[in-house]
Amino acid sequence: MTNTLLAPSQLTTGPPVFDDPRGRRRRILTAAGTLVCAVCLLALAAAVGVLYADPHAPAPAGAATTRSTR
Repeated sequence: MTNTLLAPSQLTTGPPVFDDPRGRRRRILTAAGTLVCAVCLLALAAAVGVLYADPHAPAPAGAATTRSTR
């Protein structure tokens, strides 16, 4: 009994939790993660583009000036 407690027999391993021999799920998850990352980067770039305004940019052609002489 002492030997059984001190040196238990080899544990049997069960089936793998994520059994995917061809890697299909991994490819799908990688593609989905890449797509989500690309969409987030595009949204961030669009937000920065909208929020950024160059104070020294020239006025667009045909823009009316709002100077009034009083």
